[in-house]
Amino acid sequence: MKLNFLHWLGQSTEDWRDVIDELPTANTLPISLFSGISNTDSVNLNILNKNVSAVLDDLNEPYILCGLSLGSVLVLQQAIRKKPLLKGIIVSAAQFESPNKILLTIQDLIFRLMPEGSYRNMNITKRQIIELVHSLRYLKLKDELSKVTIPSLIICGSKDRINLSASKQLSKIMNQSSLKIIPNGGHELNREQPGEYAKAINEFLVNRKFPVKMWIYLLRESFIIK
Repeated sequence: MKLNFLHWLGQSTEDWRDVIDELPTANTLPISLFSGISNTDSVNLNILNKNVSAVLDDLNEPYILCGLSLGSVLVLQQAIRKKPLLKGIIVSAAQFESPNKILLTIQDLIFRLMPEGSYRNMNITKRQIIELVHSLRYLKLKDELSKVTIPSLIICGSKDRINLSASKQLSKIMNQSSLKIIPNGGHELNREQPGEYAKAINEFLVNRKFPVKMWIYLLRESFIIK
């Protein structure tokens, strides 16, 4: 079983290194979201999702997807596609609907004011980041996520106020999910608390199974109970 990691907008594959080091027995693959994208290409959620799909379609073994923030959005998009080799998902700091419009406007303004040199470590340009953030305005996954039938772990730091509420809502929407709140954790849990993050992942890998509410969902969908 391969464990694939998707980073967020401000990170790269290297930011998963400390977490991976805490999972020595796991077969891991950190995936670069912007690999193969040139400075002149368009960048939005659909394009990134296609790029991730291209990497995953080359795998010939079962896998689990783990994502942080933007990476979590892409993980959720993969989950609703019902890929046969995808056996579970782990998302942290996840959003599944368009974030608050005011927050997006402020974020857009910040990116526009940042100098071009600030984007070098992100491997994409200012124009591409603004285009990507704009595409989040059209995010709408709630209805489809309620139909996902693979085991899922939702992680959030207790201090990640922006994403904590969304994480709790997501755990109620997804019938097969469990929620893990990491005390004193912020947004970038893979950097801030790699040990605790890896511990949560490892517990999910070892104990991965359908929660009781998932069995109720399956029975209801099969018309065994009403």
